[in-house]
Amino acid sequence: MTMHPEDFDFPLTVRYGEIGFDGVATLPSLANWLQEAAGQSASSLGFGEETLAPLGLSWILARLALRIIRLPHAGEQLRVRTWPSALDRFGHRGYEVYDAREHLIVTGTSAWTIMNLNERRLAPIPMELAEVYPQKPRPCLPFCCRTLPRMAGEISAQGTLLRVRRDDLDINGHVNNARYLAWLMEPLPAPPADSGNHLIPAMLDVSFRAECFPGDELNSLCAPAPVSDSMHELIRQEHHLFPHRQSDGYAILHAIHRRQGGKTEESCRALSLWKKSPLNA
Repeated sequence: MTMHPEDFDFPLTVRYGEIGFDGVATLPSLANWLQEAAGQSASSLGFGEETLAPLGLSWILARLALRIIRLPHAGEQLRVRTWPSALDRFGHRGYEVYDAREHLIVTGTSAWTIMNLNERRLAPIPMELAEVYPQKPRPCLPFCCRTLPRMAGEISAQGTLLRVRRDDLDINGHVNNARYLAWLMEPLPAPPADSGNHLIPAMLDVSFRAECFPGDELNSLCAPAPVSDSMHELIRQEHHLFPHRQSDGYAILHAIHRRQGGKTEESCRALSLWKKSPLNA
């Protein structure tokens, strides 16, 4: 396996606390592994939190796409490989997760932006970062589409009400991206524990759109994606990328709405693909 100059490998052992009700690692656990690998990779290349924190800045995850072949069980030895990709308005990053037999089990693509922590506003990429960023970075897989489709309305969607806790926050003082992955799945009916079925999408593409804080009231929604030529083309492209993945093309739209001052704000939206419809578990 070829290792490129900017590749960073993060080995880990899956712990029992990272396993869900269905016996495999949870999506938040997967997101945390990728986040840890990304942070260590950025630090090793000179544009991590050590560089940004003195400037009052931090990397903020704007989008994350996961293509999942399988999720691991407790005790498995894994290796997360990550690398910085194109730098434009966002810093893009790729991921690959391998099991002990060197089989690829997950790929990921992410886009990161910079936040001014004092003003709680997005900021341009600082010169100190751009100067040390790789000039000819390795490409990563594209997101499933340019802009994720928005859920048309809440009336026909399945929903679950949530309230943000202090325990959901990260070092930047807002809800950590890994928590959203759990909340996106919450409205879906869980398969019986003894059925052997897993609530795992073949693809999940998430756009993080607004911060959430303790006490915020959220509504996590999901509904079947409307049938359209563009959706058929998206599913066809995903099959082409990974023809051996277990996905027959059931597409689900997700959204997390925050209620504040009588208004509703979209905090997060996502699109997932499944082998079987998760709405009929």
